[in-house]
Amino acid sequence: MEFVSMFLLDALVNTLADTLQDHVFQELQKVHRVGDELVKLEKSVSSIQAILSDAQEIEETRNIVKQLLNELREVAYRANDILDDVATEQQRQQLIKFAAVRNSLGAVNPMRFFFKQDVYHKIQSIDEELDKIVKRCPLIALSPRNRSQRTHSSESTPAIPPCVLGRERDKQKIKELLMPFSGRTDSAASVISIFGMPGVGKTTLAQELFDDETVKKHFELRLWVYVSHDFDLMRIMRFMIESIDGFKCDLTSLNNLQQEVRKKVSRRRYLLVLDNVWQESQEWEKLKSFLYSADEGSKILVTTKSEQVARFMAANSPPYHLEGLSMDDCWSLICQQVLSGNPSATLTHDFSQSHALRRCMGLPMAAKALGQRLAREADRSKWEAILTGQSWEFSGADRSITETLSLSYQHLPHYLKPCFEYLSVIPKGFKLERDFIIQLWMAQSFIRPKGTEHMEDVGSDYLDSLRSSSFLQYSHFDHKSRRQRYVMHDVFHEFARHVAAEGCSVMEPSTELHLSLSAGVRHLSVNYEELVRRVPRGGDMYEQVYKCKGLQSLLLIGNSTSRPTMVVPDDLAQRLRSLRTLMLTNSCLTQLPESIGDLSHLRCLQLQNTGIKRLPDSVSRLYNLQTLGLRNCYDLEELPKDMSKLRNLRHLDLHLNGNSQGSNAGGKLRLMPPEIGLLTHLRTLSRFVVSKRHECGLSQLENLNDLRSELLIERLDLVSSGEDAKNANLSSKEHIHRLELTWNYSDVTEASASSAGYNSRENILKYLRPHNKLKEIGVVGYGGTLLPTWMGDSSLENLETVWISKTYSCQNLPPLGQLPKLKYLFLEEMHGLKHIECSFCGRNEIRFPKLEKLHLENMSGLQEWLGDHRCALPSLRELTIKNCPALQQLTHELPSLTKLVIEASPYFAGLPDFPKLQSLEVKTNDDWIWRSCATISSLPSLTLSGLRRANLPSEIGSCHSFIRRLEISYCSQLIFIPDGWLPAFLSHFVIRHCPKLQNLPAELTRLTRLEDLEIEKCEKLEQLPFGLRNMNLLAHLEISDCPGLSWLHGLPRKLQFLSISNCPELSQKLQDQGWFTRRKDLQVWINGDWLFSRGDQRHELSEEATEDYRADDPGGRTRSEAWEDRMIGGGRSMIWSEVMAISSLMDIAMVQLYEVEQTQRDGRARVSRTTEAIGWHMHSITNEHVETGG
Repeated sequence: MEFVSMFLLDALVNTLADTLQDHVFQELQKVHRVGDELVKLEKSVSSIQAILSDAQEIEETRNIVKQLLNELREVAYRANDILDDVATEQQRQQLIKFAAVRNSLGAVNPMRFFFKQDVYHKIQSIDEELDKIVKRCPLIALSPRNRSQRTHSSESTPAIPPCVLGRERDKQKIKELLMPFSGRTDSAASVISIFGMPGVGKTTLAQELFDDETVKKHFELRLWVYVSHDFDLMRIMRFMIESIDGFKCDLTSLNNLQQEVRKKVSRRRYLLVLDNVWQESQEWEKLKSFLYSADEGSKILVTTKSEQVARFMAANSPPYHLEGLSMDDCWSLICQQVLSGNPSATLTHDFSQSHALRRCMGLPMAAKALGQRLAREADRSKWEAILTGQSWEFSGADRSITETLSLSYQHLPHYLKPCFEYLSVIPKGFKLERDFIIQLWMAQSFIRPKGTEHMEDVGSDYLDSLRSSSFLQYSHFDHKSRRQRYVMHDVFHEFARHVAAEGCSVMEPSTELHLSLSAGVRHLSVNYEELVRRVPRGGDMYEQVYKCKGLQSLLLIGNSTSRPTMVVPDDLAQRLRSLRTLMLTNSCLTQLPESIGDLSHLRCLQLQNTGIKRLPDSVSRLYNLQTLGLRNCYDLEELPKDMSKLRNLRHLDLHLNGNSQGSNAGGKLRLMPPEIGLLTHLRTLSRFVVSKRHECGLSQLENLNDLRSELLIERLDLVSSGEDAKNANLSSKEHIHRLELTWNYSDVTEASASSAGYNSRENILKYLRPHNKLKEIGVVGYGGTLLPTWMGDSSLENLETVWISKTYSCQNLPPLGQLPKLKYLFLEEMHGLKHIECSFCGRNEIRFPKLEKLHLENMSGLQEWLGDHRCALPSLRELTIKNCPALQQLTHELPSLTKLVIEASPYFAGLPDFPKLQSLEVKTNDDWIWRSCATISSLPSLTLSGLRRANLPSEIGSCHSFIRRLEISYCSQLIFIPDGWLPAFLSHFVIRHCPKLQNLPAELTRLTRLEDLEIEKCEKLEQLPFGLRNMNLLAHLEISDCPGLSWLHGLPRKLQFLSISNCPELSQKLQDQGWFTRRKDLQVWINGDWLFSRGDQRHELSEEATEDYRADDPGGRTRSEAWEDRMIGGGRSMIWSEVMAISSLMDIAMVQLYEVEQTQRDGRARVSRTTEAIGWHMHSITNEHVETGG
């Protein structure tokens, strides 16, 4: 019999207990018969809580205990549903009373007679069953485990470390902290903290440092203490004394121990390692107080899995984050384990190296376990299954993983355990938004706020605790949706599934349908296309899901371009009545059945990235609904008219991913449901569409003062007066950090001809002043001639971003220079603006003190921006001027400018010298570049794009010799690059989309510092210059879409990465000549296939193949970023969103998308070594829901 997770059950029973304490049920206890049963139910639940408290300490493997707990689970779920029904009916009756339909409703008995009778019989049945279970417990003779303190290792020195691969750079950095090269030593002992997820090798690295010969010579004393979960000050001091004296310490007094430690370390330089510290402890301050009396230069090295603990222990210095191994080091570690366990074994790349590495994801613990499993398996035919397996054997072979993760899991607070286990229902690799995770927990009542605490705030603390403990990892900040995303490492995901047991299930391609779905499953995620594929033609695919009749979470996840259209059957609500979470995302779903309103327990309904057009009116009967996710539902036309009845609704997400400036206006939604202002618990309302109808108008926002994060208000052109705008009460909404105000004037003529005069429009915007805590504001489509002065009021002290767009009639700008924290300013399509005067900079002594980025685009009327020495922009680092055909001059001093982009602005005068300019991009401004380069004395990076000429001039000014990075792109007429033109010290050269280019200059091979060369879509290019093999520093070469290129005259000796794509003649000749098999130190990709990499000669594995290759990252990226850059492709099924999430790429050249049907038609996914990242014209993206919160 499968065993349900103890902590999922514990969370359920605690929810029952809290519900029974609610005032509604306290009142119902006064009702005859029903009250008696509720009192008995409350007593039974209290008994069950005591049982679970004991059961958590017993051997869960005992079948009789499993049976009892499974029975208890079923009864508890039924009881929870019944109490939920009671609370739902009470809400319904309150709404009826509110509507003055039943004025005579009694407060004590809110239920109809027949409903009351039904509840009575159900509660009576639950009471009887719980009573039987409680009476059986003494007969089982539950035997609590020995709850004495776990035995701590008494070793005062570390174990002999294994061979360490790939940690030289980490080791060197920490050695520099332990023994500063500057000769300066700290006057007292200082603390260095290392943190990272369990199994990443913190202790191993500390051991390597502890035994390093130079460390031994530097420190007179070296002490090692294994701390674990209990920071026992007396035990730690005894270990220190024993380590120094070499014999057992019998001191029992804390005072005596302190004196002895102080005496032994005084005036001696020591290294103390506190290994595996679990939690913050005030005892640390006591220990630190007398350890600091040691000789100068003494160090305390702490290892911990918690970033929070690391920061606590080393309060005066940043902790060191130990990340996963590089891909090559991880593979070497796997090979090392295979050879040590089976010396006669051979490994080749044919055994799915990429699959194995994806399973380990840089975690040494996982790599070692995988290598050991291969070594134990003598049957080579089974190796492929091991390497490509979907799960770890947590109950058997992978014991090291089990022990490490189990220990960490056991010490999680009890309220975090069900939260962690529940995340196992999310498919591996999904990058989830913070709010989305919290909303899932809320729907299952895992979050238990106290007093006036908000569920979301408590849930945020839960998530931070899991992340700090490494059970969740921070993935990235999604700038498109402006949300943080998190991911769970595969090993942790498998462990979560292990501890969640039968309760959570993910239907995977490798799992048989009849095995993955059973009656005991409560939380299920299914790929919709996979479900369709597995069901025989003509069969009912939902019948498979209906096996899980007690299901509480159903996550049906589709692909954005999938067919057939997702269909939700009418009987789903009847067959899965207990659903609390229903997720139907990333699909062609266009409608929901009317019966959806019968899911009375539903709290979370996620429909993002679907084609839904309207929701059935029955949705307004989902009285428990907390979250309604409709993000990126561009076809949504209307919401249910009675949504104001959903008084528990807290999140109505209508966000649409917008353009680069962040605008998310658009879609087909034309008005809000009537009286939405009654939903005073709303925290998320990302869009509000104004209507002329009063009950759907702007005044509905008046009392929604708990709104958070972002708010877009559309169709402000329908607001009739400033009074209506004033009633919106935006100045009271202190939790909104991003506000966008949009009008629907499409051009200057329409704005001028509007029935509302300029004064009316200006009066409306005047009263839409936000709270002073606002961080971002956008004004789009405004039809007035003047912008309000409040936009430049210095009291908006938190405002960092302003964008003004499509304000066709606007003739002036407010004094934005007075905003103290303004960093980003975007001005677009302000055709009526001809001059920017000094008044724009304001009257402060320092104007625009924090402005870093200024973007001017499509400003057809703008002629000049005037300013004097007081209008200098001291912090401006990036200036973009696009399509400003009349702009002639900008007279400001820009002393900090590092990046300048000029595009389609032919009359823009040349600029003075910028002392800090690092990057210049010129697009379709042929003559401007040559005038301006003459005034620029130094320039490391130059991009030329869209130039309309057949050749390049022989001289580009004095900056020529300083250029290190050069890109030439989209020059459709360019035929050749003259000799002597390329900068002599070039290190990175990119040339792409130059279809008429016939050759590259011979001097290319004489560029002695060139490290990276990328050539793309140069169809006429026939050969590269002779002497390529003599380019001593060239390490990275990419050639793609050059069909005329047929040969390379040798490969550089130090080339590390080679990618050739869509060059059929060249790739075939190189393979026929056997070039690649001669180079063991070269990564080779042909048309997206990873042929082999360093250390893999497609021959027998040898010691040479397991050398510890180091790949120091010149870009300063984290190892996790480098890992993702190199794991994509190579023959595995691709999740496109993983590529979209990468912000900085260095090693990947080609991505082969086997499951994207539109690849050839819509473009090739190309990832370069620059931060250009990717071809954004691709739209056939699998698992897009990951990037949109679902």
